[in-house]
Amino acid sequence: MPIHIYLDKAKQILDKNFNGRFTVPSVHLYLHQWNWDSAFIAIGYSRYNTDRAVLELKSLFDAQWENGMLPHIVFDRNNLGRYFPEPDFWQTERSKYAPSDFLTSGITQPPIHGYAALKIYENSNQKEKVKEFLKWLYPRLIKLHRYFYLERNPDDNGLIYIRHPWESGMDNSPMWDPVLDRIDLSKVDIPQFKRKDDKIIDPEQRPKDEDYKRYIYLVDLFKKHNYDERKIFHSCPFIVIDPMFNSILAASNEALMKIADIIGEDWKQPEEWYLTTSRSIRDLLYSKEKKIFYAYDYIQKKQIQVETSAGFMPLFGGVASHSQAVEILEYMNSASFCKIHENNCFAIPNYDRTKKDFSTKNYWRGPVWININWMLFQGLKRYKFKQKAEHLEKTIIELPVRFGFYEYFDSKYGTGYGTKDFSWTAALFIDLVYDYLYTGISSAKREIIVKTDTDIVVNRNGNSVAVSEPKEIYREFNLLTGQMIDRYVSNGSVNYRKLRMSPEYKLFQNVAGKLKDFDLSVIDTAEKERAFWINLYNMMVVDFIIRMKVKRSVREVDNFFEKLKYEISGKKYSLKDIEEFFVSRKDREALVSLVRGTQSSPPLRFMSPDSPQEDILSAVKDFVNSSEVMVVPEEKAVMVSELFRWYDKLFDSTETVSRFISSYLVDERKKLFLEKETSPQYLYLFYDWYLNS
Repeated sequence: MPIHIYLDKAKQILDKNFNGRFTVPSVHLYLHQWNWDSAFIAIGYSRYNTDRAVLELKSLFDAQWENGMLPHIVFDRNNLGRYFPEPDFWQTERSKYAPSDFLTSGITQPPIHGYAALKIYENSNQKEKVKEFLKWLYPRLIKLHRYFYLERNPDDNGLIYIRHPWESGMDNSPMWDPVLDRIDLSKVDIPQFKRKDDKIIDPEQRPKDEDYKRYIYLVDLFKKHNYDERKIFHSCPFIVIDPMFNSILAASNEALMKIADIIGEDWKQPEEWYLTTSRSIRDLLYSKEKKIFYAYDYIQKKQIQVETSAGFMPLFGGVASHSQAVEILEYMNSASFCKIHENNCFAIPNYDRTKKDFSTKNYWRGPVWININWMLFQGLKRYKFKQKAEHLEKTIIELPVRFGFYEYFDSKYGTGYGTKDFSWTAALFIDLVYDYLYTGISSAKREIIVKTDTDIVVNRNGNSVAVSEPKEIYREFNLLTGQMIDRYVSNGSVNYRKLRMSPEYKLFQNVAGKLKDFDLSVIDTAEKERAFWINLYNMMVVDFIIRMKVKRSVREVDNFFEKLKYEISGKKYSLKDIEEFFVSRKDREALVSLVRGTQSSPPLRFMSPDSPQEDILSAVKDFVNSSEVMVVPEEKAVMVSELFRWYDKLFDSTETVSRFISSYLVDERKKLFLEKETSPQYLYLFYDWYLNS
């Protein structure tokens, strides 16, 4: 089935869950409005229905408390009696700040609303209409953030505490066990209650009764203090600083700065909040030894050393330093949270897989959640970790397509768990697919800035370099190519700005000029020759991008692949000529490993003359297991890059493509499907021509 079919399915789920005022998480279990759910849902709506996106946040903020708190649930009076706990248990009317005309809970959730509001503006084609909405919403967002900094900021350092696991959004995360275990159930009074969630959903997939008793004990404590923040702070056993909550707050502070600029407001207050919170997250929550950010137990004054996906969320907030980001990427891309190309593992589980109490199916103790992956995907893109970002992108798209739009997913097998037809899964799938399909520069969407009707030989005379012997030229070419890739390419992204100014690039230009009279016969093996032409192709692309001052896409230069050339051994070669060279040799792997300076290319790497086969196969493996190839056994469908259609002389049938893909897939179930299925439906994905920068 085309991916557009799943896009329509996702939209139908949001329609099903929309009650006329807001969108519930799922009509099968959650029949009220949830705080951060609505923000994620609004992001999905922003791609195709601005009015719904605006209504989603407006209906939520209509129930904002007078002190600024935004409740984690706004109850629908027409659907009471089907969930626990409901208004009769919360009794928020005890608070002088609770709204009189809405029924709400007495806690909050991660404040992603500023970020969502900015997304609505950015994605809408009705800018003036959304601008008016932002003018209405902005003071309410400021009021919400001010509540955090005045009421939940005990050390005045910008780190905001949560007072209930539900406020984190990760209800039964192992992070909270050390704190909750201090609540001795034999020594506290717990009101009688009856759960309803475990009657609808398999109890194995939900929090334990012991967890719920502690949750309810905390709610009862809040009631007894009439939701007075000061009294709660001094008596609550759960006062925790969560890295995810604070990173999301930072991301929304940053968004508030941009919103203020859009509507003409002063942005100094959100800027101060952003800088203060970001600095404290970096300084107080990071563990250099473990390469992750930890939650902080404020009562015991120590980090809670439990490794979960929340510890990577400073990437989303843009608060991690560069060195911290590189270190947590290393941990994220390990067996603990699913390595790239790891078999039987969907990235990323919300808890370290190597821990004894890890579960692939129990709520926040090991499954994959689409909203967490979506935020981490945004963070990875922000820090230019291209390859890992694509790893998560593929998971976000693949899980709902293969297993349905569930609340969360088995991190080993992909099975959907929790309730079905889940709104934020559908909404964030919509957001990502719109980027995946529509925002890349495709063949139907190109702006030619530089016209090239005649051949342009780019490699100048290299007389300023003393190297002249063919073996020396070959050695220097490989040395400089390897150095440039090592120093200016990170996780598949090329830093063209730094590369352009680098001494290595200046030297490379001169060595490239020496290739005009280069004797190819010094390359003494077929494998070394193969590596040379791939490296040459890739560096020609880099050189052309820099020299032609390409800003967004190689398609800005007309005939980029045909008219821009290098002179090699007295003969002019375009990029197209080198491609045809590999076609003539029927070298599929070489063609797939070529890096065209695009987002859809495999990560740029140096093909070592000493081990070219290993490097080439690694490049092909990266490509086949990226989001450029999606095998969906459940639908008997295969979605592949347009690249396979470009070289139809070598990929002359779907059977040929299937055999090729199967050779490099790491997922054994997908390999088995391709080997057995004689006629899968083949679909071609848009090629993303944006620069790999």
